[in-house]
Amino acid sequence: MKLHHLFTINFPIAVLFGLTCSLLPALVLQMYGLSVDDAAIWVTRLVGGAILGFATLMWFGRKTAAVESRRSIALALLVQDAVGFIASMEIQLRGSINALGWTSPILYGALAFGYAYILFVRPADS
Repeated sequence: MKLHHLFTINFPIAVLFGLTCSLLPALVLQMYGLSVDDAAIWVTRLVGGAILGFATLMWFGRKTAAVESRRSIALALLVQDAVGFIASMEIQLRGSINALGWTSPILYGALAFGYAYILFVRPADS
């Protein structure tokens, strides 16, 4: 798999989660069994905006000819997905979130693995 393909796979996932968190934060919180208050809604919207920012990088990174630019975007996404995986596992293992919460570490883990694989195992595919 090449970075172009991983960006193309990751893009719609990021847009879906980014828009949902930004526009429907209370619904997202309720779906995961989390409390809905002003602080949680605010943070969920901020996270949604950050995810949409990463989606923008994926979109433009798909077609860029500069290998170094694609690798830089991929490294940023690897960091974001690795942190997302750790944070998602921590809250899930504490039991603070319902079973739907398992989707987050699965998605973050798979994406982090994909970016790490392309960056460090198969760098020629960047």
